[in-house]
Amino acid sequence: MRTGDWLAKPASRLAATFDDVQQAREWLAAEYGKVRDALLLPERIPLEDRLEYALDALPRGVDVQWGEWLQGGRFASIGVICCPNRHVPHPCPIRRSVGTVMP
Repeated sequence: MRTGDWLAKPASRLAATFDDVQQAREWLAAEYGKVRDALLLPERIPLEDRLEYALDALPRGVDVQWGEWLQGGRFASIGVICCPNRHVPHPCPIRRSVGTVMP
């Protein structure tokens, strides 16, 4: 599944939407903070590096997707999907210019 395929899901599945890249970046940091203590392995990519990449990628229309294995065999996936999306033809579930976050 391509990350942009999340746009084919109904708008009721949206966790948040953003018109500003900085807001999307702050949301990513907050969501990552919720799972950080449950990481199976020590943090391999520092949060600041992840956020720096997001700040670069999102304005260019590049989706940001993070995934980490957690203790107990669980997997956390955190992502911001750009809408419109340059890789898939799906319309935006709602009208937003920068990013759409799907759980």
